[in-house]
Amino acid sequence: MKFIDRTYSLAYAELHCSSNFSFLRGASHPRELIARAQELGYAALALTDECSLAGVVRAHQAARERGFKLIIGSEFVLADGPRLVLLATDRGSYGNLSELITCARRAGAKGAYRVTRADVAQYQHDCLTLLLPGDPVDFEHASWLAQTFPGRAWIAVELPLDGRDRARLDALHELGRCSNLPLVAAGGVQMHARGRRKLHDVLAAIRLGTTVHTAGLALHPNGERHLRRREALAAIYPAELLAETLRVAERCTFSLDELRYEYPEELVPATETPAGYLRRLTEAGMQRRWPDGASRKVQELVEHEL
Repeated sequence: MKFIDRTYSLAYAELHCSSNFSFLRGASHPRELIARAQELGYAALALTDECSLAGVVRAHQAARERGFKLIIGSEFVLADGPRLVLLATDRGSYGNLSELITCARRAGAKGAYRVTRADVAQYQHDCLTLLLPGDPVDFEHASWLAQTFPGRAWIAVELPLDGRDRARLDALHELGRCSNLPLVAAGGVQMHARGRRKLHDVLAAIRLGTTVHTAGLALHPNGERHLRRREALAAIYPAELLAETLRVAERCTFSLDELRYEYPEELVPATETPAGYLRRLTEAGMQRRWPDGASRKVQELVEHEL
């Protein structure tokens, strides 16, 4: 009889997770999500707040303290297309993701954002992407994604036990076959533990401008949008979809530890150092402000600041 490595069959990396930095959607702090993911034995967790990287520093600090792998990403709802998750693989793709978020926020009203297919195509270099398909599924969306992210795109399969999982899985298998995109498991996580369900319902009601009592079907039908035990996931998802999460996670090697402050190159002449150029500009400004010379107190303060 062929031996099956049960430990590997239960291995899993969560690739779609929102924290409380997804305003009125996520019900858990980044640190809580990291701690719970490690407790459950996850291989990695991707923090993918909507058009935001606001929670990644807290998540990074928690992950570094625990020796846990954090993947940095973000979720977007395209103005002319589907919902996507973009995941940074390296320093360059993290920079592109950051720039995409900045452009999207600047293009939208305060507190909102606007991003299009053209925007994603411009800033998608080296990012991995997950399609978050709607209901019913849209082949055109999948086809566009396959062309825009060749070899770097997946269809996210989220099975929240809402009574439609079997039909959803069958439809996504067909979508993957037609678009030539692989499928990968994802949780669409919005809380670290089921116990946050009541808080999550309150947040959703506030977002919808109603009460929990009257929100009805606008709320999630159950508390399955939490970090679930790997044994529970293995009972719900095909093994190959769980294994695919590890292959995606392995391609995401970027860490915030790689970042260092970098002066904008265009601000400093090639023949000067940043510190030297700043001193020269400061001294020229002092000369304009105090033509007869700055006081000793000003000179000492400027020297201290420099």
